Amino acid sequence: MAGPVAMIIMLFIFPFILILYNRHKVKGKILGIIVKKDKSVLPKLCELKKDFLIFQDRAYEVYPDFVRVSRYPMGWPAALQELVPALLLDEEDRVPLDWIHLGKRQGSAMELRSALDENWVRKLVEETAREGAMLGGINWRKVFPFILLGLGIVGLVAIFILRSKAGAV
Repeated sequence: MAGPVAMIIMLFIFPFILILYNRHKVKGKILGIIVKKDKSVLPKLCELKKDFLIFQDRAYEVYPDFVRVSRYPMGWPAALQELVPALLLDEEDRVPLDWIHLGKRQGSAMELRSALDENWVRKLVEETAREGAMLGGINWRKVFPFILLGLGIVGLVAIFILRSKAGAV
């Protein structure tokens, strides 16, 4: 009696559970096929936030023209796979690659992720204020050459004035 029950579980219930699990896993995500520097490919499900694809500490823009449909998880029987949107991404480039024509790169994925970070502007302002506060709010390294230039001009004018008065006497 245990043999037929185990067979029913293996043939019907287990695949049904796998299908439900895969549907839950891919819900609201995009398959990012990431091309690394060493030309290897890493397929990962990535989180979609508004118009950006988030993977670890990187963010990528999503262009509808570059989205293709793919099956996930790869290597499973087609009956157990789910259709998901997929993007071809370069590890360093924030713009997805065209599946047909590989074009120019526009920016870094790390730069875009830091720009999308809500705390990025706050961190930038804090660092700027900290650097400015180090020397009393004035960056003397940048101001000192202008002060010397101004003193040099005042000195030259004073020399010409004194010379013209000495020649007049």
